[in-house]
Amino acid sequence: MQPMASGAARVPTRWPIAFITLCTLIAAVFLALPWSLETKSLAALHGLCAQQPTHSFYFDDARLPFDARMSGIYGGFAITSLVLLALRRWRTSGIPSVPLLVVLGSFIVVMGIDGVNSTLVDLRRWHLYEPRNELRLVTGQLTGVTLATFVWLLVGQIGFASAARRAMAPLRGFRDLAIVLTVQLGFTLLVVSGWGPLRVPLTLLLIGAAVAAVTGLTLGFVLLFSQREGQALTTSALVGPATIALVVALIIIGSLGGGRFLLEAWLNIPSTLPELQSQGFVADGA
Repeated sequence: MQPMASGAARVPTRWPIAFITLCTLIAAVFLALPWSLETKSLAALHGLCAQQPTHSFYFDDARLPFDARMSGIYGGFAITSLVLLALRRWRTSGIPSVPLLVVLGSFIVVMGIDGVNSTLVDLRRWHLYEPRNELRLVTGQLTGVTLATFVWLLVGQIGFASAARRAMAPLRGFRDLAIVLTVQLGFTLLVVSGWGPLRVPLTLLLIGAAVAAVTGLTLGFVLLFSQREGQALTTSALVGPATIALVVALIIIGSLGGGRFLLEAWLNIPSTLPELQSQGFVADGA
């Protein structure tokens, strides 16, 4: 235990400063770019989502950066994470009960069924029902609940030393799940309302959720590759690996988006983002 304690005590103070500076710089550069928020957000997240216009929610004449299903996934991730934070479930490392795991797994299955049904409609094949964006959103949110639970559990188990973990699960039971789903309903109503003033905060929420989700998943690999898993005694001890994970996450998101733009241009695939062409963000031939 002594090596881990001394390691935690030697956490460089520059890491929190570096993390805050990096987050501030990223936000400032993004907001300072001369294009509209809709254009910037669509371009930034182009590699994470198909962004089909007909599958998206619109607020006045502008749409969210994700289509309905991905808006649900990342919105569900964000809302669940905020609820878990409010419930003080940081550092939790316990596995949820088997019945709860079955329900969380079924959330992914339900989204998969809805996704397959939607694909069958696009292919003009036999399908169970007519897809709706509201259903895409809700099934995505359910998967977002499962994703957030997994990421919080991953960080708790891999990030912290056994002495610093809390034995409880991120979701202790169906009462916690009911709280999460109740708050999720509020997010659903906000998205389907289409009220113009909500577009900017919802867009920023989805961008932040996407970066946080990819960073959280990347953090586990950073800790494993650096052989620092299970060593943090305090949250501050994870700031350094989290900063590296954030940089890697941004590279992944940027590479996926840039790669998709290049592939569309190479294959001469019509862009699903015509507003990017009209504002000079991509070539007309994309």
